[in-house]
Amino acid sequence: MTDDGTIQRDGDRALFTYERRLDHPVAEVWRVITTPSEIAQWMGVEVEKYDLRPDGKIVMVHMGAQRVEDRVVKVEPPHRLEHTYFNEMNPSAVVIWKVDEAGGGSTITLTHTMDLGEVRAAAQGQDIDPVMVLARNGAGWHHLLDMIGLRLRGEEIPEWTEEDRKALQKHYAELVP
Repeated sequence: MTDDGTIQRDGDRALFTYERRLDHPVAEVWRVITTPSEIAQWMGVEVEKYDLRPDGKIVMVHMGAQRVEDRVVKVEPPHRLEHTYFNEMNPSAVVIWKVDEAGGGSTITLTHTMDLGEVRAAAQGQDIDPVMVLARNGAGWHHLLDMIGLRLRGEEIPEWTEEDRKALQKHYAELVP
């Protein structure tokens, strides 16, 4: 595991925060996190639509069958992108990507806020513990940021094994406040 994220609680909201130092310029990082063909590679989804403007639609198919429609909240190329995430399940959830110059490379900061009431409802609908919903989110973003780093370095994106997934989820379950 590299570059752990944090999970904080602010009232009835959870805030995930990750920061990664990358040896690539801002423009290259921006391209990898906002170009549909690149997203498909590191995220492992089918990108149907990626309209990179305020109120633009983001439509992805996860795990071959789950079609998810989100929208862009704010975009300031090549430094900031805000969008909803799994809007149908978590209508108040927002993901913010910030890309800043840092010593010849860049730093990517990702935050994801979620309403804990929505987390509890999603957990109930899936018949799992709300902590596991948060742990899956934490582990998922951690993994995706690792995959972005691999993609930027031109390395192969490996399959995420069940063993690796469970270990990372266990780690993030321990971070849930």
